[in-house]
Amino acid sequence: MSARAIRNLQLFDGEALVPDSWAVIDNEIVDFGVGDGWRIHSETAEDGAGGFITPKLFDTHVHGGNGFSNDNGLKDMTEVIAFHAANGVGRTFLSLISAPVSELVALIQEAKALKHPNFAGLHLEGPFISHEFKGAHDPEVLHAPTDAELAQIVEASDGLVKSMTVAPELISDSQLRSLQEAGIGVCFGHSAAGYEQARAFFAKGSKIMTHAFNGMAGIHHRAPGPVPAALESDAFTELIADGVHVQPAAARLLNQGKVILVTDAMAATGMPDGDYNLGTMAVKVTKGVARTESGSIAGSTLLLKDAVRNYAEWTGSPVSALRAAITNPAIAYGMDAPTISRGSKSWLLWDGRLEIQD
Repeated sequence: MSARAIRNLQLFDGEALVPDSWAVIDNEIVDFGVGDGWRIHSETAEDGAGGFITPKLFDTHVHGGNGFSNDNGLKDMTEVIAFHAANGVGRTFLSLISAPVSELVALIQEAKALKHPNFAGLHLEGPFISHEFKGAHDPEVLHAPTDAELAQIVEASDGLVKSMTVAPELISDSQLRSLQEAGIGVCFGHSAAGYEQARAFFAKGSKIMTHAFNGMAGIHHRAPGPVPAALESDAFTELIADGVHVQPAAARLLNQGKVILVTDAMAATGMPDGDYNLGTMAVKVTKGVARTESGSIAGSTLLLKDAVRNYAEWTGSPVSALRAAITNPAIAYGMDAPTISRGSKSWLLWDGRLEIQD
C-alpha cells in the first residue's frame, strides 16, 4: 500500500489540538506538519475534513474482552491485550480481580512471559478492599493485608505491578509506604472511607482514584465523601464513561484536566449478551450491561475509543477526552506521554465525530 497524504486534520500533540495539520502515513507516520507541506510528498491529498490524528490510547484498567479474562492466565491475557489493540489501544495495564494472594502471585509470575509490545504492567484491583463497597468482587477473599502478603506481591512483581486499588481504611501507613517504595501506584477504591480519611490518604502520596463515584460513598452536602477529597487533593480520577457507571452530569463534576478514561472492560466486551464470569463471580450481561446476581455492576463492556467519544460529547471538549485517554494515564504513572512522531506506528486516524478510521 502506498503512503497516503491527508490534509485538514487536527493533530493531537499530547496537550492541544493543532489545526490545519497534515500527515503522510502508511504503516507508520512518514511525515507531518501544518499547512501545505504535504505537497513535497504527493500531488494530491485526501481531505481529513477536520478529523483527528492522535497517538494510540492508554487503558490502565481492563480485565478482559472478546470472551477472555486476565484472571485465567497467560493465554487469556495475550488475547485480551490483542483485542483491545485492535480497537485503538496502545499501552495497557491488565487488571486482576480480587483473589487469594497466592493466586495473584501465580498470575503475576505468568504475566512475566507476556511479550506483547502494548503490555505496560499489571493492576491489582483488590483483595484489600471494603466489604461494604465490594461491587462485583468475591466477598470471601476480601481482607486487610498482612505485611507478609504485601511482601509476597512486591517480590513477585519485580516492577511488573504498576498499580493496586486498596481501601485506605484497611492499610497501615507503613504498608502504604512499602508499596509506594516498590514503585506501585496505590489507588483509592472500593472503600468505605469518608471525606477526611480520603483526604488523609491522598496526602500520603496516593494520586489516583479508581473509577470515581463507583465503589465508594456518593456526595452528600453533610457527608461530602471521597470524590471531593480527590478533587481537592488534585488527584487523578478514573472515569468509566459509558453512561451507565456514571451519568454525564456527574462526570462533568470531575476536573477534566485530571480525568483518566478507563474501560474496566470484562470478558463480555465485544461479545453478545449472556452469561459470563468476572473472577469467580457469575455475571449476566443484558443490553451490554454486566451485573452480578445481586445486581451490582460487574465491570463494563466499554471500548476505550467509545469512552473518548462519549466524554468529548459530555464535556464539549475533544481535547480533554483525548488527553484523558492518552496523556493523563502516562503522567499519573510517571511515564512518558506518547506523541505523534516520524517513524511511529502508534497512531490513530479519527473522523470529526471521533470515530476511528481505517
